[in-house]
Amino acid sequence: MKDYRTSLIYIIFIIGCLTFSGCSSDKKFVKIRFGEQTFKVETALTEAERAKGLMHRRSLDAQSGMLFVYSYEQGLSFWMKNTLIPLDIAFIAGDGSILNIESMEPLDESTVSSNGKAMYALEMNRGFFTKYNIKAGDKIQILTPLQYTLE
Repeated sequence: MKDYRTSLIYIIFIIGCLTFSGCSSDKKFVKIRFGEQTFKVETALTEAERAKGLMHRRSLDAQSGMLFVYSYEQGLSFWMKNTLIPLDIAFIAGDGSILNIESMEPLDESTVSSNGKAMYALEMNRGFFTKYNIKAGDKIQILTPLQYTLE
């Protein structure tokens, strides 16, 4: 009987750890590289994930962000509705070239747009691109294979 109780307590402990540690999270991450610097960012692959983006978050780790992935190059526009943290966004062509980088203010519903057709948009904390000397014309490497959707 004692072994049964010990096993049951152990199983409950494991389930609790998985539930509260984020192991059950549905977040998807990829590794990206600018020059010699590598970063881990979340992805927004579906229309629903792209619509939600980084809304309602109160903070973002210093070297993390979100890569919005589209299935083809197109003109992209973003706004900051319900987004509480100041961000910079890089619009990126299908070949990884950064088209333009824009700053966005929390809760601002005016739009910022890509200077041309983009396949990706990368939102990072305000000042990230300046800190790492990343500018329009630079290239990003996406090191993790991406899942594309046909939405």
